[in-house]
Amino acid sequence: MLTVHEIEIHPDEVDTYHGSFISRNRSQIFFSTHQKQHCIRSWIKENIRKKECKYYVENTAGEFSGKEICMCGYRKASHSEEAVKHEEFLETWDPKRHVSEEPTDAYGDITFTGSGQNVGKFVRVSSDTKPDTLYKLMRDHWGLNVPNLLISVTGGAKNFNMKPRLKNMFRRGLIKVARSTGAWIVTGGSHAGVMKHVGEAVRDYTMSSSSKDGKIVAIGIATWGIVHNRKCLVSSEGKFPAEYTLDEESQGRLSCLDTNHSHFILVDNGTHGKYGVEIALRGKLEKFICEQTLGSTDNGIKIPVVCVVLEGGPGTLDTIYSAMMNGTPCVVMEGSGRVADVIAQVANLPLSEITISHIQKQLKTYFAEDFKTFSDIKILEWTKKIQDIVRMQQLLTVFRLEKEDQNDVDVAIIKALLKASKSLDNQGKENWDHQLKLAVAWNRVDIAKSEIFTDDKQWKSIDLSDVMLAALLGDKPDFVKLFLENGVHLKEFLTEKRLLALYNNLPPTSLFLRRILKKQEEEKLYMKKPGTSSSWSIQLYHVSDVLCDLLGSIIKPLYPRPRDRSTHAVPIPHIRINLGSNDLESFQNSIPMDTKGSIVELLDPTRDLFIWAILENRKEIADIIWQLSQDCIATALAASKILKELAKEEDTDLSEDMGALAEQYEKQAIDPSYTDLVGRAGGGHQDVEGVVVHVSLSSHLHWPHHIQVCFCLQKIKKIYTGGKSCNCW
Repeated sequence: MLTVHEIEIHPDEVDTYHGSFISRNRSQIFFSTHQKQHCIRSWIKENIRKKECKYYVENTAGEFSGKEICMCGYRKASHSEEAVKHEEFLETWDPKRHVSEEPTDAYGDITFTGSGQNVGKFVRVSSDTKPDTLYKLMRDHWGLNVPNLLISVTGGAKNFNMKPRLKNMFRRGLIKVARSTGAWIVTGGSHAGVMKHVGEAVRDYTMSSSSKDGKIVAIGIATWGIVHNRKCLVSSEGKFPAEYTLDEESQGRLSCLDTNHSHFILVDNGTHGKYGVEIALRGKLEKFICEQTLGSTDNGIKIPVVCVVLEGGPGTLDTIYSAMMNGTPCVVMEGSGRVADVIAQVANLPLSEITISHIQKQLKTYFAEDFKTFSDIKILEWTKKIQDIVRMQQLLTVFRLEKEDQNDVDVAIIKALLKASKSLDNQGKENWDHQLKLAVAWNRVDIAKSEIFTDDKQWKSIDLSDVMLAALLGDKPDFVKLFLENGVHLKEFLTEKRLLALYNNLPPTSLFLRRILKKQEEEKLYMKKPGTSSSWSIQLYHVSDVLCDLLGSIIKPLYPRPRDRSTHAVPIPHIRINLGSNDLESFQNSIPMDTKGSIVELLDPTRDLFIWAILENRKEIADIIWQLSQDCIATALAASKILKELAKEEDTDLSEDMGALAEQYEKQAIDPSYTDLVGRAGGGHQDVEGVVVHVSLSSHLHWPHHIQVCFCLQKIKKIYTGGKSCNCW
C-alpha cells in the first residue's frame, strides 16, 4: 500500500485534505495495482542498491580449488566480462575495493508455491543501506503502520525441538502480544530454527482467523547470499509476484526463506554462501525504529523493543549481551535449550556463585557434544558475559513453564517491558506515566489493571489527561472506562485544545470530515494550521455549522464563530432548549471568550465528547459517555438524527454502520431499561419547558405518535415528581 503523497494523479481527482488525495467514492481510495507497482519501481530504482563483485580472483583453497569460484563465493560465470578481464597480475581480493553498489534487481511481491493466496513483500538491499531508507520503504511503500512495539526474536538458526506445551505457549503468546499491541516481529527469515517456529505461529493464526482480524507483521531480515532458489526473485523491473519454491532437500549449505513471514529484507554484501551478513544492518534498523515516536500522537514515548530468546548458541549469547548493554529487555524461554537454558539456570543465583566451573558444568549439560569444541578462553569470555547479563536484573526476564504466576508468554513479554521502563525520576517516584502510555498504546487494559492501577497509587484527573486523549483517539473504550473509574473528570479533561485535537485527527474516510471540507470549500474558509504544511484546520465553529445543517432548526450553533468573522445565515429555531439554568440563547451570549474570539471554557464536556464519538462512529465510547448524560432521551434522539443524516452521504459500509447505530439510539430512547437512566437528572428548571425539547426532536425526526407521547410522558413524569430537567440539546 502506498501513501497518498507519493502518487501522481490527475488534478481533477484531487480534493483539499492535507494536500493529498481524497476520493469521492470509497472504491477510489485505493490505487490500482499498476499504479502501486509503478510507484514502488520508480522509488526503489532511485533509492535501493545491491552489491556486486567487480574483480574476479579465483579461490584456490581446499574444496574450492579448480572450481572457478571467486573469493566472493560466486562462480566465474556469474561475473561480468570486465570483472574477469585482467591484463596485469591479480590483486589480493578486498571487498572494500572490489565490491561496488549497483541498482538492485530483486524486489516486489512474493508468493510461495503450495502456500495459498498469501502475498508478501521482498527486497534485496546493500549491506550499507541507511536504516531510515528501509523504514521509509516499509512505511510508505509496503504500507506498514508505525509499530507500537518491536519484538526481535533470536536464537537457534538450526532446527531444534521444544516441549509441545512450551511450543504452544510460545506461539500463542507471541501472536497475542503482536496482535494486541500492533507489533512488528523481526527474525532472521529462514525456514529453520527459531525463525521456523515464529513462521508456524503466524501460519496457525492466519489459518484460524478471519480477514477482519488483520495480518501479523513478521519481517525476515536474511543474508541474500545464503538464500536458496533466489534466482526466481531477480528482475530489474521487479517481480509482481515472484513465485518462490521451498526446496529444503536440495538447499545444501544454503537456506530457504520461511513461507509464513510477510516481509523480507535480503541483505547483500556481494558475497555468496557467507552467513551473518545481515546482523549489522538488522541491528541498525532495529535501533532506528526504536528512536521513532510511538503512535500518531506526540506523546514523547519511543517505540519500545524487546528481545525474545529461544535456544541458541554462542552467537545468541553475544546478541543477548549486546541488546541488554543497549538497554533492551530480554525474555529468555527456559526449556528451549542451549544458551537459553544456561542463562535460565543461573539467572537467580548470586554473582559469586556464577563461576567459570559452574558455567562449564552448565555448558556441558546443555551443549553436549559441542562442548568439546569450546576453548578455555571462550568459556572465560562467556562466563563474564553471563555474569553481566544476570547483573542487569531489570532487563532480564526468564519465562519458566512451571512457574504458577507466569502462564502466558504475552504477559511475560509486556511485564518485561514495564519492568525495564520503571526508571526513577528526581523525586524517587516510578515512571508510572511512561508505563501507562505504553499500556494504552498496546491496548492491554488487563496489564494496566494488574500492574499500574494498584492500591498503592492514587491518580489525579490531570495525571490521566494525556492517556485519556490517546485512548479516545485510538478508539480504546476499555481504557476510557478505566480512566473514568480511576479519577478522570470530564469537566477538567475536555478543554478546547483537546476537543480540537479530537476533531483534527478525523480519518480521511470520515463522513463528517467530508461535510466540513465541503462546507469550507463552499465558503472558501481555509485556515492554515500553525506549524504544519497543511492548508486547513478544523475549528469548533466548523463543527457547529455542520451540526446545524444536520439537525436543522432544533439546535442553534453550539460553538460560536470568532467575532472578527461574519456568520452565514442560520435558521432561528422557534423553541428553547434547556441548559441547566440558561436557555440556549442566553447560553451562547454568556460563553466566555478571549480577545481573539476563541472559547475559553466548554460548558458541557459530556455533550461535546458524545457528539464527537457519534460523529466518529465510535460506538462503544459513545455508549460510555451517553450513560453519563443527564438527559439520556434527548441525547439519544439527537444522536439518531445526526447519524441518519450522515448515513445519507454515501452508500458505503460506513454509512450502513451509522444507520444501524442510529436505529440503536432510537430504541434506547424508548426502551424502559435505558430511559430509567433519565431519573438521575442533575439541576435545572422544574417546569414544562423541557417537554418542548422532546416533542420538537421527535416530530422533527418524523417518528410515530406513540414514540412522541412516550417522550412527553417521561418528561412530564420527571417534572411533576420532583425530577430536574437538564437537557443540553
